[in-house]
Amino acid sequence: RSGEFTAVNAKATLMATGGGARMYTIAAPSLEKCGDGMALCYQAGCVLQDMEMYQFHPTGLVAGETIITGSVLEEGLRGAGGYLLNALGERFMERYDPERMERSTRDMVSRAGYMEIQAGRGTPDGAVLLDVSHLGAEFVERTFPGMAARCREVGFDLGRAPVKVSPTAHFHMGGVRIDQLCRSGLDGLFVAGEDSGGVHGANRLGGNGVAESTVFGALAGDSMAEFATDRSRPVVDGKQVEDTIAKATQPMGRNGGENIHSIRKEIESLMWDKGGIVRSGPGIEAALASLEELAHRAWEASVPAIKVYNMAWQEWLDVQSILTVAHLTCQSALARRESRGSHYRSDYPEPDDGNWLCNVLVQQDSGPRPRVWQEDVDFTRLRP
Repeated sequence: RSGEFTAVNAKATLMATGGGARMYTIAAPSLEKCGDGMALCYQAGCVLQDMEMYQFHPTGLVAGETIITGSVLEEGLRGAGGYLLNALGERFMERYDPERMERSTRDMVSRAGYMEIQAGRGTPDGAVLLDVSHLGAEFVERTFPGMAARCREVGFDLGRAPVKVSPTAHFHMGGVRIDQLCRSGLDGLFVAGEDSGGVHGANRLGGNGVAESTVFGALAGDSMAEFATDRSRPVVDGKQVEDTIAKATQPMGRNGGENIHSIRKEIESLMWDKGGIVRSGPGIEAALASLEELAHRAWEASVPAIKVYNMAWQEWLDVQSILTVAHLTCQSALARRESRGSHYRSDYPEPDDGNWLCNVLVQQDSGPRPRVWQEDVDFTRLRP
């Protein structure tokens, strides 16, 4: 609101800003979910893991250029017997999982919907159709009142006609590597929720995001309280504060730069096409090259020279985080030469337990690209 900066000399800091879904064209979370926490932790030197593991929900509402586009229509609709149809009226899941059909896993149904759209069997505006009309309008209204109301807001009658849906970016299983006390490896920095990685492995069951936030939020609070008990407040480094402010404000009032919103849309489209549901080695490499070029253009973009309610400035800051998280996602996806969970590579379409029962880790290095390495998973109870 004011655009003013505040330096806080906290004994302990919790990073819990949510994920980075807004690096994709269609996304479920709110507009500010740009991966800020993960980007800040990476820049501070934290190790991040599993950044290639991004979950897409199969049925995000498609409602044109509205804020509702991407919002989730939950699995209950398919669990109750809803059909997924392409623009030809075919129940396309028969091609991908004929046994489980619409009740298959999130990654499989998302991939199927995406591939139908890419193959030209989607609607003109890039969607497939979710049809529950055969269940009866009264049943749908009674059982799913919230989703029926949301559909009505954008002109769909969920109980009586098919609704346009698309896979939607939903949850990042990757994030900062933490221990059982939510410690990040940097003294005084704790991480919980979607900013952390490793809790869900290569995929996430519905509902477990809330459980994770509840459990690890409590663990982080206890850990931080214990950590802060016998510590004095750190001294604020004035030079570091000045440098941070200078970096954050450097685009303000610049002449001749591009519009940051246009650049953001290019990033979203690039990640959707090459770093999203279906990936390939050449596609990821092309995405990385484009991201480096987009990062340069974004850094040189212009925003108005005002601080109060400057939404263009806010978007410029968001885009810096989006670029960092997108870069790490692509680097990790390029490293993992197999398909597992939510990570699917068309050039390596099967899991490879012989070589890839491991976590992919990234950390900031001296050059423009991160250090990337693998560590084997220690299976203490069950093996996949």
